Amino acid sequence: MKALQASGTWRPRPGYSPDEREKKDNRASMGNNLFYQPSLEMVDIPKPEPKDDEVLIKVGGAAVCGSDTMFLGKDDEDYLQYCGHCKLPVVIGHEFSGEIVKTGKKVKNFKEGDLIVAETMNWCGECAACRAGLVNQCENLEEIGFTLDGGYAEYLVAKEKFCFHVEALVSVYKTKERALEVAAMVEPTAVAYNGMFVRGGGFLPGGNVAIFGAGPIGLSATSLAKAAGAAKIITFEKEPLRMKLAREVGADYVFDPDELYSAGISPSEKVMDLTGGIGVEMAVEATHDQSETIPEIEQMIAVGGTIAQIGISPKRTPIMSTYLQKKGVNYHCSIGSSGHDIWPHVIRLIASGRIDPSRFLTKCYHLDEAKEAIEAAERLEGGKFVVTPNW
Repeated sequence: MKALQASGTWRPRPGYSPDEREKKDNRASMGNNLFYQPSLEMVDIPKPEPKDDEVLIKVGGAAVCGSDTMFLGKDDEDYLQYCGHCKLPVVIGHEFSGEIVKTGKKVKNFKEGDLIVAETMNWCGECAACRAGLVNQCENLEEIGFTLDGGYAEYLVAKEKFCFHVEALVSVYKTKERALEVAAMVEPTAVAYNGMFVRGGGFLPGGNVAIFGAGPIGLSATSLAKAAGAAKIITFEKEPLRMKLAREVGADYVFDPDELYSAGISPSEKVMDLTGGIGVEMAVEATHDQSETIPEIEQMIAVGGTIAQIGISPKRTPIMSTYLQKKGVNYHCSIGSSGHDIWPHVIRLIASGRIDPSRFLTKCYHLDEAKEAIEAAERLEGGKFVVTPNW
C-alpha cells in the first residue's frame, strides 16, 4: 500500500545524552535531538494486519497538523525540526478517521463497516502517570503518526480500546465520505477541549475568553468557547485568512497584534478596554510564539483566571510569576487529547451541531498529494487540510 513515511538516522546531537528509553529502541522524546538527515517520502509498504485487540481501518481522512509540517525539512545541523516524541521510520498522520474493514478476534464493540476515529495517544494504563489519571503523560506512551504508523496511508491499525464510533456524523454531513473528512478533525478539537476543559477546568458561562492563534487548535478553541457560553471571545491572529475563519466560527473580535502595536495599542490594552477592565477569565495560548503572547496574557488575565497553555515551542517562555500570583491565576499546561471521555464529548458536540469543524476545512487532497497538503499548511494557506487516501 502507499504511505507517506518519515525516516532519519538515530544519531544524538552533539552535547545531547539520550535517556534509557531512547537508547532502548532508538526513539526520541524530542526528535530534533536525535534524528539526523530526515526525509519524508511516499513509499510502498505492506498492508498491516490487525492483532487480536486491533481493528484494520481503511482511512477516510487524515488531517494535516502543524506538527506534520515539522517533518518537511531539517535544521541547519541536518537534524529533524520536529521537537516532539517520535520513532523513525514511521508513517505520519495522527488526525484520522476511517471505516473498519477487519477486526481482531478479541474485538467486541466494533465490526466491519463501522465508521470510527481513534485516539492518537496510546497510553498503557499501568504506569504511575496513567494510574493518576494523566494518560497523556503516560511513561510508556506510544503515538499513532509518531511512533506507530499513522493515517497518511491507505490503511492503518488501531487498538479497540482507543476507538470511537462516528456514524452519527453522517446525518449531519449527508455522505459517509464527507462525514469521515470532518471526523478527521475530532483530534485537534479534542486537543483544545483537553486544554480548556479538562486540564484548564473550563470557565463559567458569561466569562470572557481570549485566544491567541487561529490555526486549527485556536479555531477549535474559538468554536468551543462559543459553545460553552463565553460572553466575549477575542482572538488574536496575524494571517488574514485565518482571521476571517476565526470570525466565522464564533470570535466576537479578531485582531492582528502587529496592527495593534502599529497603532500604539497592545493586545492587553485592547482586551481590558473591551471587557471594561475585567480582563478574560480564560486565555488560550495556541501559538509557537509564547515570548510574544505570555507577557500580554499576564496583563489581560482576570483575577482568578485561567491560562490554558496548548501551543508548543522549543524555546523558553518568559513569565513574570508575580503578576500571576497577585491575581491568583491558574496556569495549566496541556498536551494531547486522550482519556477523560474527551473524544465522545467532542463527537457529540459535532453531531449536535454545537460546533462545526467543516467551517475551517479548507481543502481535501488525495494521498499522492499529501506532501502538497502539508506544504500548504506550512504556508498557512487555510484553516485545515485533509488527505483522503481512498477517494
